[in-house]
Amino acid sequence: MPRGLTRRGALAAAGAAALGSLAGCSGRGSERRFWDDPPSLDVDAVPREFDDSVPARPRIVPVGFEPEVAAAFADRVDRLLSPIPDPLTAERLPHGGFRGRIEAERAAAREALPGPDEPLVPLEAVKRYSTARDHAASAVGTWAGVTVEGDPGAVAPDVGAVRQRASETLDALPGPAADPLAGAAVYGPIERWYDEALRRTLVGSGSPADEANPIRAGKAVGDIERVQSYVEAGRYLGDRYAASLADPQPVAEPIRREMDRLGSAVGDRLRELHGEGIEDLRENPGPEAFVDERAVARDAPSADLLSSAVYRSFDGLWFDPVAVGDYEPDHPATGLTRTALVQTRLRAVDAVAARVEAGDTMFPDDAAAIGAARGAAVESAAALAESENPLARWLATQFLPLFAEQDDALAADERSALSAATAYAEYRWIEIVADEAGAVAESVATAIDS
Repeated sequence: MPRGLTRRGALAAAGAAALGSLAGCSGRGSERRFWDDPPSLDVDAVPREFDDSVPARPRIVPVGFEPEVAAAFADRVDRLLSPIPDPLTAERLPHGGFRGRIEAERAAAREALPGPDEPLVPLEAVKRYSTARDHAASAVGTWAGVTVEGDPGAVAPDVGAVRQRASETLDALPGPAADPLAGAAVYGPIERWYDEALRRTLVGSGSPADEANPIRAGKAVGDIERVQSYVEAGRYLGDRYAASLADPQPVAEPIRREMDRLGSAVGDRLRELHGEGIEDLRENPGPEAFVDERAVARDAPSADLLSSAVYRSFDGLWFDPVAVGDYEPDHPATGLTRTALVQTRLRAVDAVAARVEAGDTMFPDDAAAIGAARGAAVESAAALAESENPLARWLATQFLPLFAEQDDALAADERSALSAATAYAEYRWIEIVADEAGAVAESVATAIDS
């Protein structure tokens, strides 16, 4: 049996060691560890593929791109790439580094473009078109930087004008919606595009012509083009959504009120975790704050999962606009969705902690248990993705990508008890966090209706 440790012992070490502790390499010398003698598992019997399909990304925005608009986005990529010789030979550009960069960016642009029959929801289509335009602009910006007659600034939109368009668009959001929940889900991701552009992408950006290095100049052109693409796409989808409404409602104030209520609940939970005297609620208290003095299995996958889940939750608190403490996000749709995401994660961490306290190691009993755990995770994720609640569907978009890494690990040629146990624990996390997301989304709907 694994040796039990209490809150201030094993889980503090597990939080620091994370996946390394699962492998038994946290530097505790010759002291016996749980994974020195793990339970038996027939790794060869673990399935490499499964019958249950991961749910498709749910639709959040009920309107899409008209064919002519989609064609215009694709045509922009072609027009950006048109000045670059194809093929780009060594005779045309002897410098192999610059040539390779241009060719890689051009190929990435073409690969990112959605195919004509590719079933993409509108927000995913925006991401693909914007990524394609980013790569295409990076390619032509680099090409302009290495040619005698080239001018990277001439192939990029004016950065000041793009910054102004993004700011004006952001200030006008959220627009009218069918109801506050729909408005938060539709406008939250769009607000996020512009908020990130203004706070990160375009911070300190000047004219690409000021960059002496052609590759840096190309990247600057790509950044500006990507933001411009988001501005165009966001305005188009927002206007089309508003025009589709039979009874449009202003939703900014109810969204903000619910954001504040949810943020207050998150703040209360963080104060419980930190105790007295904390200066910043966003500080990570460590996984030990989530369990009491009952013994837990040391170095079990459940303890490792608890550590990584705590890290994810507090990473979001630092880098996302979450309504915690004295901070009130400027943009309510983004603030509500991101605060709901943090509350979901914290509730899921509490659920994992309860399993740790109960002695659940989250090590699969046998190979079949891994498939069963994945099936349960798919079922919970599908219920979230297919919910009538728009916030639930948005939350599903945050967790569905978690399947890919574990599915790939189990399909790999080289597998181990470690990789199989990690996948099993992560599938259980997806099930837990999807269930908690449904509860959070329902509570938000109830609060808004009350």
